[in-house]
Amino acid sequence: MGLFSGSASYTRYRITGDVPAAVKPFALEKLQWHAFHEIDPGTLSDKSIGWVSAENMSLAAFDDMHFAKDPYLVFSMRIDTRRIPPIALRAAVLREELKLKKETGRERLNKKQKTDIREEQIQRLLKKVLPLPAVYEVCWNTAAGEVLFFSTSKKANDEFTAFFYRSFDLKLRALTPVLLAGELRPETAETAAQQPRFEGILNG
Repeated sequence: MGLFSGSASYTRYRITGDVPAAVKPFALEKLQWHAFHEIDPGTLSDKSIGWVSAENMSLAAFDDMHFAKDPYLVFSMRIDTRRIPPIALRAAVLREELKLKKETGRERLNKKQKTDIREEQIQRLLKKVLPLPAVYEVCWNTAAGEVLFFSTSKKANDEFTAFFYRSFDLKLRALTPVLLAGELRPETAETAAQQPRFEGILNG
């Protein structure tokens, strides 16, 4: 669940690296440079990623400081993807293979012909597929130097940490329970690391 829902699931990070003292204008500039752009229907692009307003997933202008709510910066990461349903691609390929067999009078097609047909159908179908958007809220606590990313999905978090670094040139370190315990009491982290793992028992 996200930031604006009744309950929220998130992953907590700490920023490593030097953050400019004037963090607001710095963040505004980077958000503008890496703002989201919709996929051009006429291209073969299958993915687009960028920053948008946390209040409106279609707002990517960042022409003001609406995202700054001291000491927090609140915005969202949007990822649009276009995927061709496998069964639709298979049906299109088989149809074109059958058509070519009839035109050439052959019972079988060679590898190159099959590859060419598949590539042609991928290009044709990709232009017809509507992008599927995914939006994840981000809350950057500039006072604490920490960031909340409102998803626990590993794939989404991998996308986020990579794109955050590409955008702001700042690395993120996940604040795991063991890491936090170690910062409070170093011996706690060492003890926790020595505890037996029960995941297999609990899931089995």
